[in-house]
Amino acid sequence: MAQGQMDKEISKIIRPIVLLICLMIFFSVLFKLLMQYEGREVSLLRCFYMVTITVSTVGYEDLLGTKDSNLLMLFTIISIMLYMVAVAYTISNFTAFLVEGRLKMYFLLKRILKRIKKMDQHYIICGIKDIGVFTAKELHKTKRPFVVIEESSAAIEELSHEIASLVSLQGDPTDDHLLKQAGVEKAQALIACLEDDKDNLYLVLAAKELNPEIKIAAKCNLPKNQKKLLKAGASYLVSPHMIGGMRIASELIRPYVVSFLDRMLRDEKEIGVRLEDMEVQEGAAFVGKTFSDLYQKSGILIIAYHNPKTGEFQYNPNPQEIIEPKMVLIFIGVPENRLALQKMLS
Repeated sequence: MAQGQMDKEISKIIRPIVLLICLMIFFSVLFKLLMQYEGREVSLLRCFYMVTITVSTVGYEDLLGTKDSNLLMLFTIISIMLYMVAVAYTISNFTAFLVEGRLKMYFLLKRILKRIKKMDQHYIICGIKDIGVFTAKELHKTKRPFVVIEESSAAIEELSHEIASLVSLQGDPTDDHLLKQAGVEKAQALIACLEDDKDNLYLVLAAKELNPEIKIAAKCNLPKNQKKLLKAGASYLVSPHMIGGMRIASELIRPYVVSFLDRMLRDEKEIGVRLEDMEVQEGAAFVGKTFSDLYQKSGILIIAYHNPKTGEFQYNPNPQEIIEPKMVLIFIGVPENRLALQKMLS
């Protein structure tokens, strides 16, 4: 449940409590005025005390002698009736909040928002009803921090059974307030996996407005919408139909390559072997050294790299190739390899 919704739920409890307190203060003042009208001088504290024991139904004694005045007795009867209604309304709201588990959800949301605030350069997945769920599993397996935004509580609950540490927000992914809660201003990338291209288009526009530097990968069902999504600010587009067609062809013409990639992606041992890429930063420790030096230090074999000068990829590079800033190295490794290499190249 989104923060705005939870705040509304909390207000349903706070509002009747505030109303009850205001009613008690009002009747205390009115009690004092009526006592003065009867020619008696009583402190406001005693009047408030009388109101309090009346509301609580404790009723130790008639502190103010209301039974000696028809006016005060009538006023007390009316106040008791109003108090009964106010207290019943307050208790019913609070009981419903507890019974329906909304109080637990409120504190759970607070913990989630606290975790998100600690995140930086994370990923945001909007929509997990189809391809988004596989994106979440992949990020989890490769130990990358991410936040899920999904309207369906059932979809979130189902995914949380597989990913116990899932960080999720329930609500409309196109809502600016919810995107801010997910940390869009600090995120490095957003994945737009909503069912309709129009929703993804609006989501891309909203995310880019909040963070112009964020990278966005968007699902695109119809080819005619590709230009619109790119113009809106999407960095990458994914067409499920195109990928499905290429997969069918690949199964027929290069079955062993497909089998190799499948085993890598569907490995049940949770070791997370993946094809990865990483950019060499200025001033990195291995700038000026060779791929052979990198292999001896890390055990990671570079299978290709992107040359920043030519804009081309070089496959099966020479082990004596010099590592230069802005090179993007491509390798096969587990998450631990990626994290270790990140320290060497950053």
